[in-house]
Amino acid sequence: MQSDRRIHKHWTALLVLAATWPCTSRAATDLTDLSLEDLLDVKVTSVGKKAQALADAAAAVYVIGNDEIRRSGATSVPEALRMVPGITVKRLDANKWSVSARGFGGRLSNKLLVLIDGRTVYSPTFSGVYWEQQDVMLEDIDRIEVIRGPGATLWGANAVNGVINIISKPAAATQGTLVVAGGGTEERVIGAARQGVQLSPETFARAYVKYNDRDSLVTPSGLDGRDSWDIMQGGFRLDSRLAGGDRLTFQGDLYRSSLGQQLLVPDPFAPPSFVAAVDDDLSASGWNLLGRWDRALSLTSDISLKLFYDHSERHEYYAGQRNDIVDLEFQQRTRLGDSHDLVWGLGYRGIDDRFEISRLITVDPIAENRSLWNAFVQDDIELLRDRLRLTLGTKVEHNDYTGFEIQPNIRLLWKVSEQASLWGAVSRAVRTPSRVERSGTSTLTSVQSISTPLSTLLLVPEVTGAEDFDAEALTAYELGFRTTPSPRLSADLALFVNDYDSLRTVDTSDAELVWETLSNGYLVSALPISNQGRGQSYGLEFALDYRVRDDWTLALAYSYLELDIQVPKNGQDPENDILARTDPRQQLSLRSQLSPRPDLDIDAWLRYVDQSDSSFVFGAPGDSVIPSYWELDLRLAWRPRPKLELSIVGQNLLHDSHQEGYQDIYGLTQFAVQRGVYGLIRIAF
Repeated sequence: MQSDRRIHKHWTALLVLAATWPCTSRAATDLTDLSLEDLLDVKVTSVGKKAQALADAAAAVYVIGNDEIRRSGATSVPEALRMVPGITVKRLDANKWSVSARGFGGRLSNKLLVLIDGRTVYSPTFSGVYWEQQDVMLEDIDRIEVIRGPGATLWGANAVNGVINIISKPAAATQGTLVVAGGGTEERVIGAARQGVQLSPETFARAYVKYNDRDSLVTPSGLDGRDSWDIMQGGFRLDSRLAGGDRLTFQGDLYRSSLGQQLLVPDPFAPPSFVAAVDDDLSASGWNLLGRWDRALSLTSDISLKLFYDHSERHEYYAGQRNDIVDLEFQQRTRLGDSHDLVWGLGYRGIDDRFEISRLITVDPIAENRSLWNAFVQDDIELLRDRLRLTLGTKVEHNDYTGFEIQPNIRLLWKVSEQASLWGAVSRAVRTPSRVERSGTSTLTSVQSISTPLSTLLLVPEVTGAEDFDAEALTAYELGFRTTPSPRLSADLALFVNDYDSLRTVDTSDAELVWETLSNGYLVSALPISNQGRGQSYGLEFALDYRVRDDWTLALAYSYLELDIQVPKNGQDPENDILARTDPRQQLSLRSQLSPRPDLDIDAWLRYVDQSDSSFVFGAPGDSVIPSYWELDLRLAWRPRPKLELSIVGQNLLHDSHQEGYQDIYGLTQFAVQRGVYGLIRIAF
């Protein structure tokens, strides 16, 4: 109760701040105003933890600019990520997404690291990202940098198949007042307000508050999925340049959300199916604070110090959890001679968690503290000036579960010409165990009845964590080509082969039978997890941007993926072995952005997603294959005067509804994403 009062107090302060700050205005850079040659000079920071031109990045990197997000009609970050080749996005119900890179998609895709301004939002509890708790204000995003492939050398464990870094605009670029309001059939309420102010000649600040209410999806028979959700979020950012030239950033967010979900949970006392349907009202809340200090030591050297604290709580039928994370990182970049550009750093992360006891998921102990220490170094070596560059680096981490983990990489970039570059890389990355995998127990829904001469016994399977469960490992081989043959055309191709080892499995040969004495009693089959899986994948990702005219741009993205997981006959796994196969082989995205007049935008987004096999996903029918589908989004926007935009967006227009994926373990049924239309007004002053 006291916690609720504190949260309401914080909300009141944010609303008052947004309403009382004075108005000024400053325009931000629009990536769509740049030529394709200029776009390759856009600076990215996620590849090397330093600003470098996109054309010089020896990695499969894709940048989504703020204007691309606006013109896509997306109302959330997962929706915007559909435009990235190699990224698979599935909407599982109204408030849950699966977002993955190069396979292994699922409710909590555990091989993709997600950052917001360098702050990790990867959950240490189950591994993965709760996307419904990251309802970022899209208007404040400067860009989203997406790396497909390992990023562990710089970003650490869990950056196995990719890194998504959501980078917000500096406060100086968001001055004045912005109000966004709208709604529609599926996006029932869209509302946001932001206020920016200049506090001194070198100090800028902003505060925002936003609210979204989203309608539920439908079942295949057209029934209400009862999975609607709403979220209210607010935050601030302050940027200041101090007297000595140092730069200081301080920012934070606060959110509270209510979500509905339908669950199918095991119930040994509910014959004949021994499962029960549950309508669950989930609540999630949290807050975070981040501070960053930067100092230039010379023209060729700088240092930075970053500290963030993240608190989150989540209460649902099968699990209640609270996480507090503190993260401290020091970094220095310096040039050594004419050929070496060195980045190195040290880091510490502390995790404090507490669980609520549940009949379905338990952990022992219910509260735990653990630490992670790391050091990294990466050197860009210029072998031939402006032509050939070698990158060598490694990260050494120590965690309380698996001890030391070493994650090296080697990259080579050859600038074939001023318009083309060729790169290759060999990298190692690991995914460290989550809390539940080491000390948790999860009851599965596949309850069985066993007939004996004396009676009928119930067998309830449970997946149990193991103290010897080790890190999953990846060795990745990548090759890429990037070119701009003309000022109006650019192309980017990436090829990869991934070798996975020590993948998570459930060892059925080592099952232990335990008699539970509740009520009439039943047998529990305890299935320990282990590292018996291995696998390979290969694929390609292709992106093409073509500026047909000054007022018309086409953007094509295509990806192909083959993934094969091998598990021993006595092993199985509800995620690595199964969910890895649910990602489609082929995906295609074609976006058209046309502005026939300066005050008018006509945007179209056509998508194709190949079929995916969900035969073994919990809650899915035994022979289920999600069919391939085409979908189309259309957006029409009109600006009757500067800083006022009226738009209408139609989403998923080709079908009344379509299925994209299945929920994991306790999902009751399949859900279908419906056709939707919403209108939006955006005004700045």
